[in-house]
Amino acid sequence: MTDHPVPEKRGPLGGAEKVAAVLLALDRDASSRVLKHFDQKELRKVARVAANLGSVPKTTLDEICAGLVEEIRHAEPDLVGGPALAEDLLASVLPDEEVADIMSDVRGSSNKYLWRRVAALPEKMLADHLSAEHPQTIAIVLGNVDPAGAAGVLAELPASLRAQAMRRMLISRPPADPILHLIEEALQAELFATTNAPSTSEANAKVAGIVNQLEREQINEILSGLAEAEPMLAEQLKTLLFSFDDIVGLGERARMLIFDQAPTDRVILALRGGGAAMREATLPCLSARTRRMVEAELASPAEPPRKEVLAAQREIANLVLRLAGQGLIDLSADAPER
Repeated sequence: MTDHPVPEKRGPLGGAEKVAAVLLALDRDASSRVLKHFDQKELRKVARVAANLGSVPKTTLDEICAGLVEEIRHAEPDLVGGPALAEDLLASVLPDEEVADIMSDVRGSSNKYLWRRVAALPEKMLADHLSAEHPQTIAIVLGNVDPAGAAGVLAELPASLRAQAMRRMLISRPPADPILHLIEEALQAELFATTNAPSTSEANAKVAGIVNQLEREQINEILSGLAEAEPMLAEQLKTLLFSFDDIVGLGERARMLIFDQAPTDRVILALRGGGAAMREATLPCLSARTRRMVEAELASPAEPPRKEVLAAQREIANLVLRLAGQGLIDLSADAPER
């Protein structure tokens, strides 16, 4: 036999609490027909009240739902509200992204859906918006979007802001929830109008993922600007950098693993921008068939755009970082071969 929670003694329900209790007691088809007539403000209020409703005795439900007794008879002896039930209630009438938006507000957690929308904005548009913000705000925003998108935005920012934002990302603790929510509300209003600190390794991984997406000239600008104010941080940042050319310094086993997983067409394109040392380090790591194909392609006079070559090199560098993150290769200069 299932044990049900003992109802708490409580005062009379307020108007919003009665609405939430009725909607939770109804089956989802019935509640969805009602919720379709609510606007966003009303939905947020209902969700917040439902999430904090607690236990409501069936006798109380009977009193406020006289016209809906048939529906309520199928409910549990005592109805217990909570975030999960509130989310399920909204899911019956709203798209997933709107449910996520409202429930992040109800739970007081970061709005993951909003950050996905921010990351999907054109990089120039987001950079223009952030260029008028404090470097700390820029760092918080960049820290909440994916590394590739953050790197694109960083590249569009004025050079003077890049080093400042990167410095903040390296030294700052994560923002307190109230601060993060204020930033989320501002982004929502300005861009979409119609505490536990991470470990040093986690912060470094985030910064490395962003910086390694940038052009060499942009990286040098950041290092130069950072070195003036924080020489030690500049040196720390240098240890996080990894480019396609750095593959030459890796051991043979690591190189074989890298080029075994890298698409052949991307290897060919990347090598067109590499020097003789890179080709000498790469070709012996390829299978005989792949090596013949690569050598034949490189012997042709084709000259692809530099932008495409750099993109292929970044893809392979990102592959190296992923393999290192999985513990499959070691990027340490003095790491022994395994």
